[in-house]
Amino acid sequence: MAGPGEQRISARREHNGRHPRRSALAKTAWPFATLVLLTLAAYSNSFGGSFQLDDLSSIVDNPVIKDLRHFLPGGEGYLQRPNRSVAYLTFAMNYWVGGLAPAGYHVVNLCVHLLNALLVYALVALCFRTPRLRDSGLSLHAREIAAVAAVLFATHPLQTQAVTYVVQRITSLATTFCLLALVQYLRWRMAPADSARRVARIASYALLLLTTVLAMRTKEIAFTFPLVIALFELCLLDGPWTTRLAALAPLVACMGIIPITMLAMRGAGADFGDVQRLTRVQSSVGRIDYLATEFPVIVTYLRLLILPLGQNVDHDSPLYHSLLAPAVAASALLLALLVALAIHLFVRTRARPRPLDPAVRLIALGIAWLFTTLLVESSVIPIVDVIFEHRVYLPSVGFFMAASVGGAFLAQRFAGLRSQQVFVGAGLTLAAVLAIATHARNEVWASPLSLWGDAASKSPGKSRPQNNLGAALDAANRDDEALPHVLAAIRLDPGNAEAHYNLGRIRLVRRENAEALESLQAAVALQPEYPDAYANLAAALNRLYRYEETVRLIGGGAHIDDSGEGHFNLGVALAVLGYDDDARREIRILQVLAPGLAQKLAAYMEDLRGAGR
Repeated sequence: MAGPGEQRISARREHNGRHPRRSALAKTAWPFATLVLLTLAAYSNSFGGSFQLDDLSSIVDNPVIKDLRHFLPGGEGYLQRPNRSVAYLTFAMNYWVGGLAPAGYHVVNLCVHLLNALLVYALVALCFRTPRLRDSGLSLHAREIAAVAAVLFATHPLQTQAVTYVVQRITSLATTFCLLALVQYLRWRMAPADSARRVARIASYALLLLTTVLAMRTKEIAFTFPLVIALFELCLLDGPWTTRLAALAPLVACMGIIPITMLAMRGAGADFGDVQRLTRVQSSVGRIDYLATEFPVIVTYLRLLILPLGQNVDHDSPLYHSLLAPAVAASALLLALLVALAIHLFVRTRARPRPLDPAVRLIALGIAWLFTTLLVESSVIPIVDVIFEHRVYLPSVGFFMAASVGGAFLAQRFAGLRSQQVFVGAGLTLAAVLAIATHARNEVWASPLSLWGDAASKSPGKSRPQNNLGAALDAANRDDEALPHVLAAIRLDPGNAEAHYNLGRIRLVRRENAEALESLQAAVALQPEYPDAYANLAAALNRLYRYEETVRLIGGGAHIDDSGEGHFNLGVALAVLGYDDDARREIRILQVLAPGLAQKLAAYMEDLRGAGR
């Protein structure tokens, strides 16, 4: 039985609401509860969003993800995009559960994003337990610093493109595996190395390697992440260098997975020319030109992280052709100063006799993380689009880690004894504001009309947003509104084959058949491999009673591939010309591709026969 003194202490604790167990539970629970609630609020309007952009080719029209058997060992699911096969497997699982209902894909994307935020929390908290940081003046507040970093990461509107744009699960899931690998590595390195735990340590390291391989098999951005792990080893851990290098060597060796796979897909005869082609993505831009362009692009990414105004699915970022261009040189100088700051901070933590608090190393690591993880997409590997917001998703982890630690130092310096409360209060207030901005940004992603309407207003001098807005209006049967946007797209870029195609489609709807023919001929001249354009070109020829030209253009299925409309229009021309056997062949093809069009063509042939042709 407790004595009078113990009873008084217990009563006082209960009176003050500081019962040890309840207090510990509250300290542990509030970061997770806050994180989940704010993230769900920010993305609560994302579940009804439609498929957009590459969602159509990668998910909606991709037969590979529609059968899980394609992902059995050696299946086509691993051959289509081998370095992204893990992400495509998750799309196949989504399809198996719910078909093409977008909500299910959005739910999974949000779950991945929430998991990443929790991993950011775990990572930052774990860093304060490492040998170099455990004596930091901030270590007592590690949980709060980790919570602020995680909640800012989760609610920032710049993440919407990696979360709400379904196919960019490729990016967010690769980030999951990268974060898991780093957290696992730190836990493994700090675990006791006694002989009694040898089997457990081997199993733990095997899991670490597996996670790293999964990252490499989800998206190519994981290529440089072993270097990030090496930086954490250098800055936060200790031990003999032989042991440290032995721990890192297998992870660094994993960097070979991506390039080796890409070369293997080219076959045994791969040469330097293949390497050149494989290290560019649908772009003929010179490598130095691309590098010069990426300096201002990275500054734009940083600006959007600091002040997320002017987000755009299609930024109008100019292509630069010289490293000496004023915008390029100024951006390069700013980025160089950031790198110099990271080096300076790291060196000052080792200075004598008055070193900086060792937690400053997390700011230096955050800067290094940002640049290292941007290397794949923002260096000398030309990509058709020089800027896309989802490319900042993995790099942003370093930014939020550095920002949270920096904010804690500022609060400690200026808020005195109330620094912890001020820091947490400011962090959560900012997260709430960011969550509101994210909710608003998700409204833009709700449909092609809202997405491309926003982009066209923000990039009025760029052809693609005008064209895509016109296509979205046309799909909504608003061709009168679509026409000026498509014409603007052609005016801005006369070589835009898709804009000429869309203009042809609109003119067909408006029964302007001769004009439609002219636009569609321009589209196929600019892009000879364009099945949909050929299908509509055949429709225009048929409307002008030029059936022989239709047969000459796409007879035998040339140019139209699996286009149901193309085979239907070819069948109409064949039937009118009296080639009934060939027309019936098109009906058989359509019975597989588009059964409704097969019935329509058969009925058309019956009508011709009834009219005596």
